[in-house]
Amino acid sequence: MSRQRLTLLTKDYDYLGPLAAGDVTPGGIDLAFVRSTETALNRTLTDSSVDAGELSFSRHIIRIAEGDRSFVGIPFFVVRAFRHRCFFVRRGSNLRTLADLRGRRIGTNEWPATGNTWSRAALREQGVSIQDIEWTVGPVDGAPSTRPQGALPRNVHPVPAGRTLREMLLNEELDALMVPDPPAGFYAPDSPIVRLLSDYASAEREYYRRTKVYPAHHIVGIRTAVFEKNPPTARSLYTALEASKRRWLDRINELTEMTPWLIAEIEVSQALLGRDWNPSGVPANAGMIQALCDELLAQGLVSRRVDAAEVFYDFERAQ
Repeated sequence: MSRQRLTLLTKDYDYLGPLAAGDVTPGGIDLAFVRSTETALNRTLTDSSVDAGELSFSRHIIRIAEGDRSFVGIPFFVVRAFRHRCFFVRRGSNLRTLADLRGRRIGTNEWPATGNTWSRAALREQGVSIQDIEWTVGPVDGAPSTRPQGALPRNVHPVPAGRTLREMLLNEELDALMVPDPPAGFYAPDSPIVRLLSDYASAEREYYRRTKVYPAHHIVGIRTAVFEKNPPTARSLYTALEASKRRWLDRINELTEMTPWLIAEIEVSQALLGRDWNPSGVPANAGMIQALCDELLAQGLVSRRVDAAEVFYDFERAQ
């Protein structure tokens, strides 16, 4: 039987090293694995030569809500991260908690992005109405995003032409930033910008204890046309991705030389979230998947409630 040729595109993740090196191979597939940290999210959508690749989780759900079934979701979560670390204020600000952001002026880089959706979920979890905030969307300190922002709510405005969110924060035109990465100069001594939550790790651990949600940001999708030609390809790819992650995970407690206390952080994470803190599959993630679907509806990014069962091809149930 001939093997299926398939091109996979993701960012350059360490736990996919075994797949990239050929230590793990997907059954029945001749795999071309392309790792491109700068272009993966956009190319997966726009380059038809990419058969499967990394997708924004929230935008995948938005497409489903709109009836766009161009990709079949594979429940392998290539990026997860908590979001309390993503709020920034001016040094000396009297803002100290997420609750302090009620009714404030906040800048953010993208509106429908998964990470920012989870960040707004963290605000809502603390009783902060996102409708009462004056939002500004645009570039943090460089070029603006080229991804579509969709229809913005009435309290969300584009950044003025030629301006950046960092500049507006420092000029006191904004009270805070909600962005995925620290703004330029953040790590310089005496930076004028600091995190809202200085001990964000404790806040994130408490959030997990309350909600049991470890937010996923990016998933893997396979083009529906590719899937329909050979449905077993999706399962084979999922199995290989999971095998690569598990090969990496089996040695994670030994590969701890990057920082002096990395092993301590790994042990804390495993004690709270389990040995595999990034489980794959639908059953192990049903609560988190539905939480994101419900947040997208609550935040007005979809017009109907998407059920978690619609989002991914469920390999466990398909057996």
